[in-house]
Amino acid sequence: MIAPLLVPAAMAAATLTLKRDTQAATVYVRKPRGTLYWGGAGLDGPYVQPQLAAFREAGIAHVSAGLTNTASRLFGRAGSLIDAARAGTLIRYRDDSEWVITSGMANAAAQFNLIGYSYGSLLAAQTAHWYARQAHIVDHVVLIASPIDADFLGDLRKHKCIRKVVVIDLTDLGDPIHAGISQFELIKAAPKLQNQKDRNQGDGHFYYAHLVRGSNLRWAALAKRLFAEGLR
Repeated sequence: MIAPLLVPAAMAAATLTLKRDTQAATVYVRKPRGTLYWGGAGLDGPYVQPQLAAFREAGIAHVSAGLTNTASRLFGRAGSLIDAARAGTLIRYRDDSEWVITSGMANAAAQFNLIGYSYGSLLAAQTAHWYARQAHIVDHVVLIASPIDADFLGDLRKHKCIRKVVVIDLTDLGDPIHAGISQFELIKAAPKLQNQKDRNQGDGHFYYAHLVRGSNLRWAALAKRLFAEGLR
């Protein structure tokens, strides 16, 4: 979670009551615009920038990588393991803390879209839910190969400020993870997930994450699919 960014220009105010306060407090957040994409654990795989380029090529113009205080920036490669552990045990559930975007937004964009892959899908989900609770409109939340909890997914789908939730499971490609997966199922899936990661052949859960022959076509197809879903 990241502390709010206080910027004089392009800000909107949201009033909320803090748990330990008896008076309302005003939290200022930058007016959200543009499309942000979070990759899997580590957030900095070599597929991230090519995927962003494919989004732009498909017509999703104002798109950039979502940034967070990921453990990878503190602990290097070990941070990816920390991210994965968090995804499997903590942030797959609804978290009402502050999830504020501090960079990457574009005021010229007509929409506010959040896309996440694997671990990144949970960052997208938490961020979308936080902004929606501040009464900002989230045009699209896209969850790819997501281990999100079923109840949290339901909260996103029924929130009046979230216009569309797009779930893309990769189970037909052999991914043992799917949106709404239970904790027991997730634990059971761990060995298969590790095997797919070690194989490094772009199968199953890592269909978009591993660089293999034809990866550019996969990224382009995903981008075109999201454009067809209405992302701009």
